Amino acid sequence: MRRKEFLLGAIPAFAGLSSLGFISKLPDQNDEELLAHVNLLRELNNDSFGWIWSILKGISEEEMDWKINEEANTIRWIIGHLTWFEEWACDAIEDTGLYLINEQPTTSFQAGNLEEMKTKFTEGHEKYDLLAKNLTAEQIRRPSQYLYNDHDKKRADVDLRTILAIHCTHYYGHLYQIRMIRGPYSRINETDKSEFDKW
Repeated sequence: MRRKEFLLGAIPAFAGLSSLGFISKLPDQNDEELLAHVNLLRELNNDSFGWIWSILKGISEEEMDWKINEEANTIRWIIGHLTWFEEWACDAIEDTGLYLINEQPTTSFQAGNLEEMKTKFTEGHEKYDLLAKNLTAEQIRRPSQYLYNDHDKKRADVDLRTILAIHCTHYYGHLYQIRMIRGPYSRINETDKSEFDKW
């Protein structure tokens, strides 16, 4: 499967899983296809991890805490959330830690400044990538559970493959959320938008 075909075909289907209104069963794959699929997800994860830091270029601590409206999340919260989810996804692979907590007390790691958050996020990302790289086909098919859902009052029964796919689309959703927040902030406060977005 070529990467372009995966992007155009598979990602929209997986993106629908991220809404927690699921689960529809992912198509069956043989071991070779399954491992190739996970490798593509890893490549996409690594791409999006790099893109996050490029769209945060030039951001101030003040902008990190700016809200579009009172109910919105800040960019600081989003980066903390991505860091937390990286740790949760690692624990899901290893069947330990945060993964074993049904109702999470928080879903965002917070620190004093962006560099501290970047350090923790990078550590989590590198650990996740290594764990995903070393998974066997049998492990990828392992029955698992996604996060607790307040609407259904339970965790959704999935396989580890579905969690790996959601992990990938989760990155992309928040990446564009950060870009969306930075655009209005730049126009309102007259900062240099070209630092993070040439368009």
